[in-house]
Amino acid sequence: MSASNICCIGAGYVGAPTMVVIALKCPNIKLSVVDTNKQRIAAWNHADLDQLPIYELGLKEVVTEARERNLLFFYRFRESYRRISNYFYGS
Repeated sequence: MSASNICCIGAGYVGAPTMVVIALKCPNIKLSVVDTNKQRIAAWNHADLDQLPIYELGLKEVVTEARERNLLFFYRFRESYRRISNYFYGS
């Protein structure tokens, strides 16, 4: 079984950075990150990368590259669940 679409439930300190790295290393896999916190998702989607809710060295550059290719952030699970083949829980 191959994973072509992965959804991470939780855009916190574990989930979002993990999906960002997977997006960087596996550009052929589509990744969705969902969270119930509207402000957190808005920060991940914000054009100003200084607004990212988490700081990690080099994270801004990787997020820029991955968001344009294979990484999406959603507030509602319903927006992403139909295209998912695997799930990852990382609050």
